[in-house]
Amino acid sequence: MADGGASTYIMLISALLISSSASAVLIQEWSSTSQVIQKQQRGLQLSEEVAIDFAGDPMNVHIDRSGTDHEITFYILNTGEHPMDETKMQVLIDGLSVPATGVTTSFLGTPTPTVWNPNVLLEVAVSNNTFNSYADNTDISVFVTVTSEYVSGLTSSASFNQEVRING
Repeated sequence: MADGGASTYIMLISALLISSSASAVLIQEWSSTSQVIQKQQRGLQLSEEVAIDFAGDPMNVHIDRSGTDHEITFYILNTGEHPMDETKMQVLIDGLSVPATGVTTSFLGTPTPTVWNPNVLLEVAVSNNTFNSYADNTDISVFVTVTSEYVSGLTSSASFNQEVRING
């Protein structure tokens, strides 16, 4: 009888040790899962706080025909809540990607900003030999996507698509 009670206590202690180990593993996994969910929620929130928009008259976008490759100039306003990274920009004109070497950007304002913060206007000039065939009053599609600067270790992107009319 004394033997049966000792084995019951050993089984009870073993069961408690195993269940506490399992609980520790479950708590650790729950913690990891909740951290992933929080990061995803921050990412969704950031994507809602990042925005850009075409600025200016879409029916009068300038095209400069003086160079070998004609140059189209338009303006983008950072309408979001966070700085954008103008070096991480992709421009498509009529669905054709403009290589990074054909994209020039400059900030507008007094004093001239050095970072693309909210409400800062960016001038974008894109050049490519495919633009040489565009005549005045030609309607083209401009699609731009830009990545934000890092915000709490995360980045997001914003884009717009605008039909514009070019004129020299």
